[in-house]
Amino acid sequence: MCGKSPVSRAMLAGLLAIAGLVARTEARAERLPNNAWQVLAVGYPDDREVAVVLGGAEKTLSAKGICKVKWRDNTATLALEIKNLAAASELGGSGAQYVLWAVDSDKRVVNLGLVPASGKNAKWKVQVPFRTFGLLITAEKSPQATAPSTDVALESRLPANPDLVVPVFRVNLTLTQ
Repeated sequence: MCGKSPVSRAMLAGLLAIAGLVARTEARAERLPNNAWQVLAVGYPDDREVAVVLGGAEKTLSAKGICKVKWRDNTATLALEIKNLAAASELGGSGAQYVLWAVDSDKRVVNLGLVPASGKNAKWKVQVPFRTFGLLITAEKSPQATAPSTDVALESRLPANPDLVVPVFRVNLTLTQ
């Protein structure tokens, strides 16, 4: 009973693993009332590549992606890869294409351009002027939209490396209809 038996160690390891999973799944963005969305803005360290998971929202749960971010010389370079993203028109809104957005911890939003989808997949690179930011992919009527719509397809989550310690901010953003 002093914690040295294999059963006790296995039980402790199992409980710690479950606690870690619960903590990781609770730290995700979500839809809020009144056309709002909570975005997770991550602060990126200098000269280190950090992989961030992109997860599907309510209507695009099977979509997934990865974004590799590297902060250097006052610019974040992103390499994105998305798989199994349904056509923008399938979200039920009036969006004709997907747009990638960066949202910083001060609620500043930047349209990073169209998602260059080839079928249900996309792979591209882009730069972001923020060091701390979260990402949203939304279906939009126009590629020149000035604010993200409520038709969220993907959102950035936490870094894929569970041992990486970085600042994370929850940013509540009002979306357009």
